[in-house]
Amino acid sequence: MTAQEDCASCADERAAGAAFCENCGKALATGAGLAIGKDCPSCGAAGVVGDDGYCGNCGLLAARPRDHVEADAGLIAAAVTDRGLRHHRNEDAMWLATRGADIDIVVCDGVSSSFDPDVASETAAEAAGKGLSAATGELPESVAEALITAGAQVAELAGTGDPRRAASNPACTIVAACVRGTEIGYGWVGDSRAYWIPAEGDAEQLTEDDSWATHAISLGAEPQAAWNDPKAHAITAWLGADAGKIHPRTGSFFAETPGHLVLCSDGLWNYLTEPAAFADTVRAALRDTDSLLAAARSLIDFANAAGGSDNITVVLVPLNTLDS
Repeated sequence: MTAQEDCASCADERAAGAAFCENCGKALATGAGLAIGKDCPSCGAAGVVGDDGYCGNCGLLAARPRDHVEADAGLIAAAVTDRGLRHHRNEDAMWLATRGADIDIVVCDGVSSSFDPDVASETAAEAAGKGLSAATGELPESVAEALITAGAQVAELAGTGDPRRAASNPACTIVAACVRGTEIGYGWVGDSRAYWIPAEGDAEQLTEDDSWATHAISLGAEPQAAWNDPKAHAITAWLGADAGKIHPRTGSFFAETPGHLVLCSDGLWNYLTEPAAFADTVRAALRDTDSLLAAARSLIDFANAAGGSDNITVVLVPLNTLDS
């Protein structure tokens, strides 16, 4: 299969190595005038990738700023998002903000079948994150309000920017959490997840996927058969102009024992569907590394080693621990 890259002018996908965009007709990158510095993963040339991400040797886009992003809040929280190995861009987005014991986190996963899913996820993450930081009411209600605001801003994208957005509305999933001391309020739309990882025992999935398989199981379908169905991961709720009225589901709890709150996209949890395996993998990453950020990187590496078939985002927040 031919690798795909985006036209810098119109964002249309094109075959790697092409000189002109088949959609808008403009010339694609030639590599002229790039600041030299990084190695190109496409052609292997050393020190030829410029700050704009294009290779000065083969002209291909070697990296985008969003391909790999990290946020480090020391002992309080850490977040990493990564393009993975199969997607040509990172359509996930995240938000991490800390103020003492107050922590606001958001993970969004762009719906790849929509137009500009990366714009949708970035818009939603920022809108929800700012909404959480301004929250003054009860946590579940505040999270729900932030998600509804994010949904409204994503819906507005269909009428702005590239006209192709109107035909295939930008869309994404979202999961968000407010941490206030040991109290956690969370909410979601779609299949990005929140987990509680205790010091021992299985992971507790706090969210329930808005997906075909989950819906089928709730109606009485045999779980394994539902998850084996080709429609299993088709989402039944999302943010976007075609999503209808947004009804976020929410929850809250107090971290009365030591553990970690984990928010992630399906680029990670798809490889760790069993609660025991998820918990063991997260605890191993925390045990075998010297920081939260290093542990988050380790989980990204795990997903990429397992196949990296999707974009990957993970946020780690320790709670009720001696180090928090």
